[in-house]
Parts: sequence; structure tokens; C-alpha cells
Amino acid sequence: MEGSAGDFSLATHVEGHPAETLVHVSVSQRDASRLVLEFGHEHEVLRDACCLLCGSIGTRVLLERGYTGPLITRPPLAAGASSQASRPH
Repeated sequence: MEGSAGDFSLATHVEGHPAETLVHVSVSQRDASRLVLEFGHEHEVLRDACCLLCGSIGTRVLLERGYTGPLITRPPLAAGASSQASRPH
């Protein structure tokens, strides 16, 4: 039984699933440096957290569930970035 970490979006394409696909993530009990990405009842993939869109909260959740693998903490999406680009200077 894996330690459920919740739902995360993919940062990259994973086995036929495009980036931004929502996937249920658990920490593997056999190898805490691997995550189990659950795409359905019959389709699970072992990966590390580098394939996930994972901010500081998601990173903390993974670590609390016992994950020991590599992490990439991505900055939050800048909600105002596009509005700032169109703003007159």
C-alpha cells in the first residue's frame, strides 16, 4: 500500500498522457524515491517528482508522505503575467 499524496498535474508528457493531465500520486512503499502515478485502475507508472507540476505545498506533501526522490519546486504560475504584458508603460 502506497502513501497517497493526492492529485497533481503533469509537467511533462508521461506515457501517452499530455502535460497538465491530472493524475493521482502515491509514494511507493517498495522504493520511497519513486512515485506511483495512477492513470486508472489498470495503468500505474513509477516516476520521480520531476514529471509533476509541484510547488512548495505539493513538495511538502510529498515529503510528509515519505518521498525521498528528487524534487523540482516550480514557482507558482504568474496569474498577472499576461495582464502586465498588455498594460501600457
